[in-house]
Amino acid sequence: MPLTVCEIVRDLPAQDGKVVAAIGRYSFRSDGRSLGEQSCDTPGTPPVLWLVEDLKDGPKPPEPLNLDKAALKKKFADVQRRSTLGKFHFGTSDYDRWAVVFGRIERRAGDDAKKAPANLVYRGSTLIFVITSSEW
Repeated sequence: MPLTVCEIVRDLPAQDGKVVAAIGRYSFRSDGRSLGEQSCDTPGTPPVLWLVEDLKDGPKPPEPLNLDKAALKKKFADVQRRSTLGKFHFGTSDYDRWAVVFGRIERRAGDDAKKAPANLVYRGSTLIFVITSSEW
């Protein structure tokens, strides 16, 4: 079952080291990629996962990778209620998209944790599934 970024950071100690399908706002910036939400129902840890590509040791998805469409649709609605995509006056709209990313949660420490409380380590770009609103 997919988890929203808010659900992951809300229970980060329990999620640390686990392989998940995370859903949120996929953001591509000059300093890196992240999956996040603007806010969560419960305040606290910033709702952001830093995306780290690891082609060698990133988790492999189960075969076949089946996501529960009804659960995904509900989670997607929750994420859209709490977040919006950025609107840019330049370039392309590809800087912000809705996505599901399959990967492993790894808590961050020190100054890195101020930017994002955890990494989402994924095996490659083929494990980033972009969602369009028209699909629902």
